[in-house]
Amino acid sequence: MNFTNHLNSILEQWKENWPKAKQVWNPYVRLREPQWCLSSKIASAEGLTQSFAMIRLSDHRIVIDLEKILQHDLSLFSTEILAHEIGHHIYSPANLHDNAMLLSRIRWGLADIEDRAPFVANLYADLLINDTLQRTKNLSMARVYQKINTNESNSKMWAFFMKTYEHLWRLEKGYLLNNRNLYSPQIDADAAIAASLIRSYSKRWLDGAGRFAALVYPYIMEENEYQDARKSFTLQLDSENAGEGGMVAGLAEIDIDSISEATDPRQESGSGNNNTGNSLEKSNSTGEGPKQRYLNPGKYIDLLKQVNPKANKQELISTYYKEIALPHLVKFPLETYNPSSMTLPEGTEGWDLSDPFEEIDWIETTISSPIIIPGYNVVKRIYGSSEDDSETHKPLDIYIGIDCSGSMVNPSSRFSWPVLAASIIGLSALRAGAKVMGCLSGEPGSFMESNGFISSERDILAVLTSYLGTGYSFGVPRLNTPFSNPSKIGSHIVLVTDDDIFSMLDAVKENKEESNWVIIERALKNAGGVGTLVLHSNQEWHKEEVTRLKEMGWFIYYVTNEEQLLDFASKFSTNHYSNRRKG
Repeated sequence: MNFTNHLNSILEQWKENWPKAKQVWNPYVRLREPQWCLSSKIASAEGLTQSFAMIRLSDHRIVIDLEKILQHDLSLFSTEILAHEIGHHIYSPANLHDNAMLLSRIRWGLADIEDRAPFVANLYADLLINDTLQRTKNLSMARVYQKINTNESNSKMWAFFMKTYEHLWRLEKGYLLNNRNLYSPQIDADAAIAASLIRSYSKRWLDGAGRFAALVYPYIMEENEYQDARKSFTLQLDSENAGEGGMVAGLAEIDIDSISEATDPRQESGSGNNNTGNSLEKSNSTGEGPKQRYLNPGKYIDLLKQVNPKANKQELISTYYKEIALPHLVKFPLETYNPSSMTLPEGTEGWDLSDPFEEIDWIETTISSPIIIPGYNVVKRIYGSSEDDSETHKPLDIYIGIDCSGSMVNPSSRFSWPVLAASIIGLSALRAGAKVMGCLSGEPGSFMESNGFISSERDILAVLTSYLGTGYSFGVPRLNTPFSNPSKIGSHIVLVTDDDIFSMLDAVKENKEESNWVIIERALKNAGGVGTLVLHSNQEWHKEEVTRLKEMGWFIYYVTNEEQLLDFASKFSTNHYSNRRKG
């Protein structure tokens, strides 16, 4: 039998055993048939490059490389391999959210080597699934590993992993490992702990993830040991990128359980002490943002990049600040819009046979002709309404300008209170039905602004969460773009900056037609709304300049630390964008 015919024969056999593999878990499992790849080239195009199988949680698919199955003499284990891949879909990690939570918890147990979390998560899920299939489903998972173990490995992680299976399935020593020189009392003891952990947390596997990560930490701590481990497990890494293409929300806030469970089981005492208090202390020391409840934005991006390697960084940082802003937004308006109105007759039009009979205006019809011909000269009265909209209130649009000079932090690497405040105000305005224009400015240097006043949440957050790091202050001339002429609708202005704004206001440029003081005064007048300058400054400084701004109509809101910006944003949003409609 030639190679192609052999592959086709294997394909038919595996297709035939697909229903049996689903039956192993549950007769009601509903998964599409795997994508059968007759060559590794085709499998590579699907994203399968190293292993002989992989899963995708974004579209609930399994991909099988039949060429690699044949190369490694695994064709007789179709039920075992397919049931294992199904287990990733219905047991661990099962879905995009739990996959993200698994990675999050494992990262807490891998201090300074968090980049290895997908690798550890894959192996942890494999242990859970394979133990279930071997022990309770009576499949020959041990024989699959015997087939895989044809090449001698020097990885201690591999030895630990195989020894864990030997403990789980009570196999004789060396049954799964051909290099017995790797055995040691420490590996044997750690494997026994791992086996106990897998059994203990089989139904609450997320709770055991941090402990497992802490347990394997010494085996992958050094770069060379990690690379050796990856080479040994190449064929088994079927869910490292399982979340590729998917997006998961709700991960910005620190999961307290992630911290409390990330303890080394080798060092756990049997006293049963509650670690919640220590976990809260640890979260407060590592958390950022309101009440120190949130991940560092850089770590958040790293986590979401592990969940979905193709995720866009800018979209991730926008999602991060949106999630933190959500509890502080104004509520969606619930009032019904009921303006008073009066119905007025406006004329007549032809009555058709399909129109209700009672709509006929008999007087107008008979005036026009004493002979009535339905559908020809019969008319009906039409009406209009005169609405009194004096009680309706349309929210003013808002211009949000943020000082993004070199003194401001990069919101993608460190938590930024100005960006959070701007996000709260902008998203609240959008909820209320207003439009928002955002502008980042660090001048002299560069600026970034939205395309006028817009209603796109995505586009506004993309501007507000970006970073420039140029110049020394917000460029006052930026206000000319929307407010060089009087606004037809009306707009509030909020500028978030610091003391350097006064240097910008006093700046003199050659051949400049007007000063920045003239620009900022005209902008407020043309905007027609409330102008607020949020100053990270001391009230005793720049008193003359502040008085001049107040005389123009600007409100000055002082903050002495950036955390106070949250209180300002919440109050401003409530005052201007809450309960906007009256019935």
